[in-house]
Amino acid sequence: MAAIQRTLLSRQAFSLLSRPTARLAPTLTRATARTFTVSASWRSEEPSQPSPQAAAAAQQQQPISSYAKTTPEAILKKALTFVPEHGWTTVSIAKAAESMGYPSIIHGMFPKGGADLIDYFLQDCLERLPLELEGRMEGLGTGEKIKLGTLTRLGMIAPYINRWPEALAIMGQPTNIPMSLNHLAKIVDEIWHLAGDKSADMNWYTKRASLAGVYTTTELYMTTDNTPNYQATQRFLDRRFEDAATVGKATNEVLQIAEFGAKSVFGLITSKGLRM
Repeated sequence: MAAIQRTLLSRQAFSLLSRPTARLAPTLTRATARTFTVSASWRSEEPSQPSPQAAAAAQQQQPISSYAKTTPEAILKKALTFVPEHGWTTVSIAKAAESMGYPSIIHGMFPKGGADLIDYFLQDCLERLPLELEGRMEGLGTGEKIKLGTLTRLGMIAPYINRWPEALAIMGQPTNIPMSLNHLAKIVDEIWHLAGDKSADMNWYTKRASLAGVYTTTELYMTTDNTPNYQATQRFLDRRFEDAATVGKATNEVLQIAEFGAKSVFGLITSKGLRM
């Protein structure tokens, strides 16, 4: 009988260790909670409380997996408030975690560091764009809608403009280029969609390629604009739309604009002494 019990216990232990980490953590948490309740019921006196120093040390030693219930988005959202001072770095994420009562080591939940923070920011901007433009495009022509959508989206980086060259440098790193291009494609597609574009032919690609070139060059220009309310950037954008003509422009001209944007971003990155 004892041998059978040992065999069953061994199988249960193996079953726990074989589960995926995401499913294992809640199981261990519940088991720990039950054990603590039972153990406490056997004590007649109040358990001694650790010193603040000991509690802080224990918190720092807890594995990151013990904070699995923490919402990563909440930490990244808070981290944006630290970007103006600490940049698109793990320092901003660690500061955010500490301000929310978590140990700074929780930034280990974000293995890509600043790239994870940028990824969150760009996705958040994409989701906010329709809300920002709600009711503002009525009565406008297609070109005016595209311009308004582009300006509105560019305005979202204004609070972080002094740190945006750092973001461009991070996005320009080889491992982050797929993420960067994916977000750029989403930006221009969303602007055209909100403007009412329903094309399903080659113009669909031409329009978005053209706007991508206009957007990237204007975004880069904005990082050097010190005029009130970015008036120079608005004039620059007007000129880019005139140059590209946005809709119906020849493909080779679209590619020239996109190439200029790519070269400009690369030049900015190398001028900052940052490695690609």
